Amino acid sequence: MRARVIIYNPKLDSILLIHRKKNGRDYWVIPGGGAKGAETPIQTAIREIEEELGLIFSSQELFGIFEMGKEAEIQKIFFAESSIVRAPSISGEELNRSNKNNIYIPTWVNLNVIPTINLLPIEGKIKLQHYLYSLENGKNKNR
Repeated sequence: MRARVIIYNPKLDSILLIHRKKNGRDYWVIPGGGAKGAETPIQTAIREIEEELGLIFSSQELFGIFEMGKEAEIQKIFFAESSIVRAPSISGEELNRSNKNNIYIPTWVNLNVIPTINLLPIEGKIKLQHYLYSLENGKNKNR
């Protein structure tokens, strides 16, 4: 199981994504990672965001919005809001793995730009766009 967190800043109308440049590929991912031991999805999400980005959220600040993947590799996607304006620096394992051929750049991405970027996996991009569309049109009252 993997957990990822879409961190939204309403003031910037942007979400925090990781811009990846790896072995000549250029793409974006939602921050997060794999569970350790018997972690629940929300525990994994909280730990991963703190390790990768140095951001601390409580379980009350995150709520699940969708899942993707297959049985062997289910990914739970959570949503949280943040008022930070400056994108944090990468830390943890990602910082240790960073080199000229493996780059991680946390970046605020305006919601209008999401359709134009190479956000992977594509299933996540489609579900994210659907979720954001439902928010804009008032169909999703979870926030």
